[in-house]
Amino acid sequence: MGVRVPLDLPFLSRKGELMSLFQDVRKEYSKVQWPKKKDIISSTVWVVVMAVILSIYLGVFDLIATRLLKNLVSLFGG
Repeated sequence: MGVRVPLDLPFLSRKGELMSLFQDVRKEYSKVQWPKKKDIISSTVWVVVMAVILSIYLGVFDLIATRLLKNLVSLFGG
Protein backbone atom coordinates (compact mmCIF):
# COMPACT_ATOMS: atom_id res chain seq x y z
CA MET A 1 0.00 0.00 0.00
CA GLY A 2 1.35 3.40 -0.85
CA VAL A 3 0.64 6.75 -2.33
CA ARG A 4 0.40 6.94 -6.07
CA VAL A 5 1.92 10.01 -7.66
CA PRO A 6 0.87 10.82 -11.20
CA LEU A 7 3.85 11.02 -13.51
CA ASP A 8 2.30 13.67 -15.71
CA LEU A 9 2.54 16.60 -13.31
CA PRO A 10 2.07 19.79 -15.35
CA PHE A 11 5.40 21.37 -14.48
CA LEU A 12 7.35 18.18 -15.12
CA SER A 13 5.91 17.46 -18.54
CA ARG A 14 8.81 19.08 -20.37
CA LYS A 15 12.28 20.08 -19.35
CA GLY A 16 11.82 23.56 -20.81
CA GLU A 17 8.73 24.20 -18.67
CA LEU A 18 10.61 23.20 -15.53
CA MET A 19 13.46 25.55 -16.39
CA SER A 20 10.93 28.29 -17.10
CA LEU A 21 9.40 27.70 -13.67
CA PHE A 22 12.79 28.11 -11.97
CA GLN A 23 13.54 31.24 -13.99
CA ASP A 24 10.19 32.75 -13.00
CA VAL A 25 10.84 31.92 -9.35
CA ARG A 26 14.26 33.56 -9.56
CA LYS A 27 12.78 36.66 -11.22
CA GLU A 28 10.08 37.00 -8.55
CA TYR A 29 12.63 36.38 -5.80
CA SER A 30 14.69 39.30 -7.06
CA LYS A 31 11.63 41.58 -6.76
CA VAL A 32 11.37 40.96 -3.03
CA GLN A 33 12.18 44.07 -1.02
CA TRP A 34 14.16 42.79 1.94
CA PRO A 35 14.16 44.84 5.16
CA LYS A 36 17.29 46.75 6.07
CA LYS A 37 19.42 45.67 9.00
CA LYS A 38 18.35 48.78 10.95
CA ASP A 39 14.67 47.81 10.53
CA ILE A 40 15.30 44.24 11.66
CA ILE A 41 17.16 45.38 14.77
CA SER A 42 14.46 47.94 15.57
CA SER A 43 11.69 45.36 15.21
CA THR A 44 13.59 42.83 17.32
CA VAL A 45 14.16 45.36 20.11
CA TRP A 46 10.47 46.32 20.00
CA VAL A 47 9.40 42.67 20.34
CA VAL A 48 11.81 42.02 23.24
CA VAL A 49 10.72 45.18 25.09
CA MET A 50 7.04 44.35 24.66
CA ALA A 51 7.64 40.76 25.82
CA VAL A 52 9.39 42.02 28.97
CA ILE A 53 6.62 44.55 29.69
CA LEU A 54 3.92 41.92 29.17
CA SER A 55 5.70 39.37 31.36
CA ILE A 56 6.07 41.93 34.18
CA TYR A 57 2.39 42.85 33.86
CA LEU A 58 1.29 39.21 33.95
CA GLY A 59 3.63 38.46 36.84
CA VAL A 60 2.23 41.33 38.93
CA PHE A 61 -1.33 40.32 38.04
CA ASP A 62 -0.60 36.71 39.01
CA LEU A 63 0.94 37.79 42.33
CA ILE A 64 -2.05 39.99 43.20
CA ALA A 65 -4.58 37.34 42.13
CA THR A 66 -2.78 34.64 44.14
CA ARG A 67 -2.72 36.75 47.30
CA LEU A 68 -6.34 37.79 46.84
CA LEU A 69 -7.48 34.20 46.41
CA LYS A 70 -5.44 33.03 49.43
CA ASN A 71 -7.07 35.77 51.53
CA LEU A 72 -10.54 34.83 50.30
CA VAL A 73 -9.99 31.15 50.99
CA SER A 74 -8.64 31.81 54.49
CA LEU A 75 -11.49 34.26 55.17
CA PHE A 76 -14.15 31.66 54.38
CA GLY A 77 -12.53 28.85 56.37
CA GLY A 78 -10.25 27.23 53.84
